[in-house]
Amino acid sequence: MLNDGIMEKPDWVSPPGHTIVSILEERELTVEKFAHQIGRTTAIAQKILDGTHVIDAEIAFRLTRALGASEAFWLAREHDYRAIIDPPKNVRISTLTELLDRLPKSDMRKFGWVEWSRSKGDRIADCLAFFGVSSLAQWQGRYENAFQQAAYRRSVAYASCEVATTAWLRQGEIETKYDEVENWSSKVLESQIPHFRRLTWYKSPALFLPQLKKLFAQAGVKFAVVRAPRGCPVSGAVRTLLDGTPHIQLSFRYLSDDQFWFTLFHEIAHLLLHFDRMPILENRDVVESECEQEANEFASQVIVPMIHREEFFALGESRFPIINFAKKVGIAPGLIVGQLQHEGIVRYNQMQHLKRRFRWTC
Repeated sequence: MLNDGIMEKPDWVSPPGHTIVSILEERELTVEKFAHQIGRTTAIAQKILDGTHVIDAEIAFRLTRALGASEAFWLAREHDYRAIIDPPKNVRISTLTELLDRLPKSDMRKFGWVEWSRSKGDRIADCLAFFGVSSLAQWQGRYENAFQQAAYRRSVAYASCEVATTAWLRQGEIETKYDEVENWSSKVLESQIPHFRRLTWYKSPALFLPQLKKLFAQAGVKFAVVRAPRGCPVSGAVRTLLDGTPHIQLSFRYLSDDQFWFTLFHEIAHLLLHFDRMPILENRDVVESECEQEANEFASQVIVPMIHREEFFALGESRFPIINFAKKVGIAPGLIVGQLQHEGIVRYNQMQHLKRRFRWTC
């Protein structure tokens, strides 16, 4: 079975067909047999091997069935090659110097992501190494261009992909690179929701974050909490990585328990309801799309199940009824306050003491 992990080097300049040829030779398969396996003519199969026929989503699916590795692997392999021979057009960043200048270098150093070199040339090399690419075109293809197209094509919540956001996304990849997870299962993830709800009662992130990672891993999902650098307004992101693994990343942007858990349940909703629409970047300051509204509704019902909605709307502004209701439904009081505020039942300056507040230690 072809393994994605041994194909991670970013400095590819040969067409994906060269990888396919190596596999065919190893398995003693002819071009004709390969063409039959992927449901294409011999002429098209040969063009795929030569690099003159683009590997699209359908062909990537057929390659996965025939040869192994994930669809994401074949698409990324194709994207890297095209980025080298035909760099993306109409991009926001046109030079490596511009990319370096627009990175939040101070925060990246402060957070321990990169130890920048002193000379400009070395800092550019540090930048490329951080992103795991060997050229500006590869960075554009994997980060800037890819996420801009996703946002435009699918009307996701965050309409642009600033350089600071690409750094934040990359750090999430780095921090979860060696995490071991099971095969992706939406059924397992859905079954974990009651466990997630119980974790809302934990006061310290040091206690609940390891438990979250463990539960997500059982469902085949990688999970990271990464502090957002200056210029990155994202509260969360959900996507699939190069090897096809689902990945949820949160920024803890608002540093309160109601915002953190609502965002988490919201991202879980995207995995369960909108798996084919990823990547999705969350920014609460922009107009919501239909899938965002669906994810919001899902998260709200995780916090306050439908069978308790009538009682929830009758709570009013008193502290003890809110606490007792939270105990009854099995969710932390701060999350109930957050929902009451959202519904306009409680003003935003009320019951704030029932929420837990967090802070970064660096």
